[in-house]
Amino acid sequence: MKKTVNRLKADGSDRSFSRTLWKDRPAVKIGPSPGKDGLREAFSYFRIGSHLFRKGIPVPEIYFFDRHSGVLIVEDLGETMLFQEVARLKKEGDTDGIKERYLEAVETLILMQLKGSEGFDTSWCWQEKVYDSRLVLEREVGYFLNAFVTEYAGFKVSPEVEGELHDLARQVDTFTNKRFFLHRDFQSRNILVRPSGGLGVVDFQAGRLGPLAYDLASLLHDPYVQLDYSFRNFLFEAYVNSLNGYGMRQQAEEVLRQWPVLSVLRLLQALGAYGFLAGKKGRPFFRAFIKPALRDLFWLCCENFPDRLPASIDMLKMLDKDIQIQAEDRGLPLP
Repeated sequence: MKKTVNRLKADGSDRSFSRTLWKDRPAVKIGPSPGKDGLREAFSYFRIGSHLFRKGIPVPEIYFFDRHSGVLIVEDLGETMLFQEVARLKKEGDTDGIKERYLEAVETLILMQLKGSEGFDTSWCWQEKVYDSRLVLEREVGYFLNAFVTEYAGFKVSPEVEGELHDLARQVDTFTNKRFFLHRDFQSRNILVRPSGGLGVVDFQAGRLGPLAYDLASLLHDPYVQLDYSFRNFLFEAYVNSLNGYGMRQQAEEVLRQWPVLSVLRLLQALGAYGFLAGKKGRPFFRAFIKPALRDLFWLCCENFPDRLPASIDMLKMLDKDIQIQAEDRGLPLP
C-alpha cells in the first residue's frame, strides 16, 4: 500500500475517508468512527460488503481489512454521486439520461434485495438484525420527534402526535415478506456513477433484513434530488413490474400495501438525521433538504392518512408555515 493521496468528505459519517493506491489500483482507505461501535461498524462493512460483492452486487471490492484497528482499503468507485449526475443531466435538459439512470438504480436495488438476502447472516449486523416496529419506534419515529421536532425545531410534541406515529410504526409488524436485504439508506448520495459508466452502491454497513418497499421509498422520496411525482410513480410501477417479471406477484402486491407506511417512516428518519446533523453536529449542508423532506412528508400524510394522522399533519403545517396545498409544490419537473 502506498501513502494516502487526499482526504474525502464523509457527509453524515464520523468515519474518515481518503484516496490511496493498493497494489497500483485506485483505492479508498476508510478509518472507523471513534469508540467501540466504530470497530463493530467496520466489521459489518467487511462482512456485509464481502457478501454483497460475492453475490454480484456492484459494491466496492474489499482489498484489505485490519481486524484490530478497523481500517479498510476498498475499491475506488469514483467520486460522482447519482445526486451530482442528475444535477448535470438536468442542467443539460437530458431527461432521457435521468430516466435511464434511475431505471438502472431500480434494477440494481432489486438485485441487491433479492441476491443480498440469499445466505445473509444477521450476526453480521452491528445494529438491529431486522426492520421491525421496535426499530421504527426508536430510530425513525423517536429520532424524528426528538432530534428534529424537539431539538432542532424547538417544538413540543403533543401526546396526539406521538400516539398517531406510534400506531403507524406498529403496522410494520403486520407486513409479510420482510426477509429481504435492506440497505436502509439507498439514496442518491450513496449511489455512485463508476468511471466505467455503471452504478455502484456504498454505505451498506447498516444493512439488515426487512421489507422491500423501504429502500424503494429511500430512492424515490430522496430530498437531495426531489423527483417529480409523476416520475416517482413511473419508477414505482417499473419496480413492481420488475418484481412481477421475476415471478414475485405476491411480493409485488405486498409492496403496494407497504408503500404508504414505509414512505412516511423513511421521511421521518431522514428529517431526524437532518435535524441531528445540521443542529447537534453543526453540518449546515443538510439544512437545504429539510424543507423538501417536510413537504413530501406532509403530502404523503395528507394523501394516505388524513384520518389517521390529523394531529401530525397539523404539526407539519406549523413546522413549515409555507406549506401550501397546491399541486405545483410537489417537486421539480422531470420526465
